[in-house]
Amino acid sequence: MTKKATKISAYISLIAIPFGAATLRLAGKASHAKQPNTLDAAQEIEAPFRDGLYLGRLDAQDARKKLPSVGRWRDPKDRASFLAGYQRGYGEAQTRKMAGHSH
Repeated sequence: MTKKATKISAYISLIAIPFGAATLRLAGKASHAKQPNTLDAAQEIEAPFRDGLYLGRLDAQDARKKLPSVGRWRDPKDRASFLAGYQRGYGEAQTRKMAGHSH
């Protein structure tokens, strides 16, 4: 190769390497994006979870204490699902409420 072709090749490499590295980093971040949790998706269609989600949101919106009424459900699995929904609903409603007050 001639001296001029070597210089051009070096310049192209200096420009291309950072772009290649950036592309690899972005591709890596995209592949590590949060995958939807199939357990959450299955749980969200259960009646106890939806009930807890709804009541948790209501309690938070009305500024009531966080007191989930798990006695509404007899089965321990249903109670756990209700509690998970309640906690999520209460937390989401409080977060929205705080975000609304910050403006």
